[in-house]
Amino acid sequence: MKDQQPIPVRMAIIAAILAIATAGCESLSNKADQAASNCENIRSDIIDLSEKDRASRGFALVAIYDPTEISKSDNELKCRGKASWSDNDNTGITYRQYIDQEGTIMIEYMPE
Repeated sequence: MKDQQPIPVRMAIIAAILAIATAGCESLSNKADQAASNCENIRSDIIDLSEKDRASRGFALVAIYDPTEISKSDNELKCRGKASWSDNDNTGITYRQYIDQEGTIMIEYMPE
């Protein structure tokens, strides 16, 4: 017999390599406990984020109405809605939740 490993050992090594190779490959659907599944669910996170921006902007989001999904993939959920701001302005808003290159769930918004 040549220097070949028995079949069970080779299979265990292959399984370990596959597990290591796919360990960092996650999606929004795999992180369901951390990530929201739709545009309505992430509205409060976007409003909280805008509150943190209040000092630099001078105003913050009060509410997002009529959330609509623009697109959705394994790594990103992109939404649009109507924004009501603390300075009594009303605008459109685009917001999204995505997984960055380090695997962290991120959110961001942009008034229209």
